[in-house]
Amino acid sequence: MSNEQIIAAVDVEWIAARTRELVEVFSVTMAETAVCGVYEGMMRDIGLEVDVREVSPGRNNLYAKLSGAGDGPALMLNGHLDTIPVGNCPPCYREGNRIYGRGATDMKGGMAAALAAVKAIKESGVQLQGDLWLTAVVGHEEPEAKKDGPRALITDLNNQRVSADRILIVEGRDALWVMSMGSMVFTIVLESSEGGKHTQYVPFADNPLRYVGELIQRIYQFQIELDGGSLHPLAGAERIDLGMVSGGDYFNRTPLSCTLTGTRRWLPGRNAEQVLAELQALLEPIATAGNLALRVEMEHQREPFETSAEDGAVQAVRRAHGVVVGADAEFVGLRIVGDANLYVHGSGVATFYYGPSNETAHADLEWVDIGRLQQAAQVYVLAAVDYCGRA
Repeated sequence: MSNEQIIAAVDVEWIAARTRELVEVFSVTMAETAVCGVYEGMMRDIGLEVDVREVSPGRNNLYAKLSGAGDGPALMLNGHLDTIPVGNCPPCYREGNRIYGRGATDMKGGMAAALAAVKAIKESGVQLQGDLWLTAVVGHEEPEAKKDGPRALITDLNNQRVSADRILIVEGRDALWVMSMGSMVFTIVLESSEGGKHTQYVPFADNPLRYVGELIQRIYQFQIELDGGSLHPLAGAERIDLGMVSGGDYFNRTPLSCTLTGTRRWLPGRNAEQVLAELQALLEPIATAGNLALRVEMEHQREPFETSAEDGAVQAVRRAHGVVVGADAEFVGLRIVGDANLYVHGSGVATFYYGPSNETAHADLEWVDIGRLQQAAQVYVLAAVDYCGRA
């Protein structure tokens, strides 16, 4: 069967039905039991054997393999089944070519498209040279899960319960997302050894809050320096941002401590510890001038990743996109982070993204276009045949 015949068999209404079935199931992080059961059933319905990997009681990663002849590279299609809280997003419904509901674009539609791609290849009778894996994880969205599903997959990659030469995460828009900056949440603490005093008896120049202002100004100047420094061709300048400032316990008493919390995003080539040390050194002179103790701490972090645009799997998806969409695929790099940051550094497997869409991810009115789901499935089919090879 030709590649054209395989992708022509990708049924858009089948994908739409599976997407609706998934979106209709409540699956906020830590409550994925039901959606895991539904997706496992879908995998089995197309003839896949499923390895159910318990992450925590009732919460499972799902692994399935379309075995190749054994001497080609292995590709893994990967994504998550959990969602953010439903919030004001309406219950699932379809209107024209759109499916609405929490998780429609982030990323149950992508998981339905990946399943459709595996189904099309399996039913075509085409034997791949390398293995094609389909893996679904829990615990992606909400911080309380601590990325336990992706981390479990990393463990299983390292102990060879699953295997892949490349991981394609079926999330994001229909572009080749091949790079993400590193990201950390940091906390800056200024502490006074003088104790709290009535503000009337302390010159404003000696008030610790004055130095909070100077810290903020220095951070602002640092961003200007970053904007004029090294620019990544896909992602641009590094960023430092503040989101929270707190200090003091009474309106006319100098604070014992002041805290600033923000985020730092940096380019490949340095690690989180180096970036944290840079921030400490940047702010130390201000703390010293105010006779204040300074602590700069990292609450959590992800290291940056970048997969070469010339990588074989990336190029396979680029070629597939050209055939299906009729235009060149865009390459993108982002300041946001995802599971690729974890997979690359945790398992050493080169990873990148190509999804149907994500323009309405986390929005109150979340939706996905079913035509783009079909296109994504067709791209996954052609990319898998190209990268894994025909036997």
